[in-house]
Amino acid sequence: MSLYGRTDSNANKTQAGLARGNGAGSATETIVFIDAAEAELNENKTRGLCSPGWWAYSTYTTANGDTRHKAEQLAFISNPDGTETQTDDTIAADVASAVTVTAQPAASTSSSGAGTFTLTTTTTGTPGALSYVWQRQTAAATTRWVNLTASLDAGVTYADFTTATLAYSGLAADTLDGYKYRVKITSAGGTEEVITDGAATLTFGT
Repeated sequence: MSLYGRTDSNANKTQAGLARGNGAGSATETIVFIDAAEAELNENKTRGLCSPGWWAYSTYTTANGDTRHKAEQLAFISNPDGTETQTDDTIAADVASAVTVTAQPAASTSSSGAGTFTLTTTTTGTPGALSYVWQRQTAAATTRWVNLTASLDAGVTYADFTTATLAYSGLAADTLDGYKYRVKITSAGGTEEVITDGAATLTFGT
């Protein structure tokens, strides 16, 4: 039997984390248990969680705004117990699910200085609640995407950037003409991240 136990109990999680040198996981790393069924799901394989056992997992965002995954197996468990006690579904999906963007955000032209970008999605399986991270790219940029905050661009207020509709207001000139907008979508059930195509541009109209 493994030193770290064949269940995802808190005691076993702590033991695996201690072997890592950080207890139950650092601020940037989570100790995750993958059972045999979870190890077969593509959602988990794309995160590097590809065999049963205990893993140290983290993500980071590149300078281009893309999400990257880092997974290191701490202990392989040959006969894991699939009974789940940890709330880690956003990392270790239990069942297959997917999000599909059925309508990409369209370009937005506004003479009033306010407008929206909206997308629609469909899901399969049981993904749970969807999470949205809106990003923007300057007109001259070809790679770098930046996560939106309420006041990322001077004089402009962004709102609803954690929903399927992004709103902007306060635009008084063409300083953001040609800026592109996209959204990264994940779910509480651990579906693979989906990114819209980034073709939605903003234009200040007259």
